[in-house]
Amino acid sequence: MVLLLTACTQGSKTSKAKIDNQASADKTSKADLGIQQVERKLVKPPSTQDSAKQGIVLPEVKPLELEGTLAISGTQVVFPISQAIVQRFIQDGYPNKIDLAGIDTQVGFKLFCEEKKADIFNAVRPITSQESAVCAKSGVEPIGFQIATDAVTIVVSSQNNFVPNNLTRDEMAKVFTVEKWSDVNPKWPAELIKRIVPAGAGTGDSVELFAQAILKGNVSQLINAANTISYDYVEQLHSEALINPYMVGFLEYSSYKQNRDKLKAIAIDGVAPEQSGYPLTRPLYIYADVKAIQQRPEVKGFVNYYLTNVNEEIPNLGYFPVKATVLDESKTKFLQVKGNQELLKEASKKN
Repeated sequence: MVLLLTACTQGSKTSKAKIDNQASADKTSKADLGIQQVERKLVKPPSTQDSAKQGIVLPEVKPLELEGTLAISGTQVVFPISQAIVQRFIQDGYPNKIDLAGIDTQVGFKLFCEEKKADIFNAVRPITSQESAVCAKSGVEPIGFQIATDAVTIVVSSQNNFVPNNLTRDEMAKVFTVEKWSDVNPKWPAELIKRIVPAGAGTGDSVELFAQAILKGNVSQLINAANTISYDYVEQLHSEALINPYMVGFLEYSSYKQNRDKLKAIAIDGVAPEQSGYPLTRPLYIYADVKAIQQRPEVKGFVNYYLTNVNEEIPNLGYFPVKATVLDESKTKFLQVKGNQELLKEASKKN
């Protein structure tokens, strides 16, 4: 999908910017399936809160004054957050084109480090030492900023009237490996458990995360269990929940939140996905090239803008904000990039 956004300021100046949205790993070339023109008034961020509550305050960014284009790629898990920031960036005046692609972490790193086709990279994990070495060979110096947290959420159909809202890890392990519900608890129906688990690009290693937390790292035990189906699109899980009260699966918390009428979330050992200590959480990052931050004002401005506004966007998207200290660490890393000394001084005065 290609979305053409036109952001209009309050005054006489008008800025136009284009977002190319690509949310499929199977479509690496641009496909203009449709263009929608949307007129929006410039949205100004809320007034700055007390710095003691907000933490480090980065210098103001004026998107209208930035030149050049941007390309953003990486995992589909972070895609909605980056999309929201991009739309806000354009509404605040950014006049140029932004390519936004949702694929997966590994492919995104390749585009970022090897092919140098992405300026900003979305990830569900830190960059590995091997990937850093590949980047170094290409002359790319990646710097990562943790921007949010996601929770892989275990769900059953809302029609399920026998599974409680909480299961132990041992019970959860059985649910995803045994044949019938009665094999988990003899009081439950002797019906086959239909398991729906994610597969393919964009899953953010959620299967591996689940196996590590619940099955002692045994991925094959999960994916090879009888009556287990892998889905490429989360809508397959939603559809199954509508017709099958004996299904179980997992998905991103944001997708669960948008489909609470169809799904019931299951806590693990008494800890719900939205609570601290939930065992299936994963940090979310954006990466940029240090040299690009130093040499390209549009990259530096966008990263600054992202870190400034991300906490206002993610609650509405079904993600969880990082602790203030973690976000401050990301902001500090950004300010410590060589060439940002003036920004560092400005931020220090405000804080």
